[in-house]
Amino acid sequence: MRALSPAEKLKLRQTLDELEQAAPAQSHAIESNWVERHRDKYLGQWVALEGDTLIAHGMKAREIYLAARQAGIACPYIVHITQKADAYIGGW
Repeated sequence: MRALSPAEKLKLRQTLDELEQAAPAQSHAIESNWVERHRDKYLGQWVALEGDTLIAHGMKAREIYLAARQAGIACPYIVHITQKADAYIGGW
């Protein structure tokens, strides 16, 4: 195994910077808000979302994933809708 040359390191850094700018991290805040608003209707189901648009829903995660991919979404946001957990309060 050999170390990268300074020119190779520079090229790698430039490529990584370009990739980082091209694909910024998503917070999924819009999807999270959608889940909170529609939790009761889709409780126990898997949902695929694109922003605040429901793409697919059902009981099997794989089917929902495939439906989202078929709809043209390269990296679908998929979540299982569960009961909202109560806040834990510790104490004696």
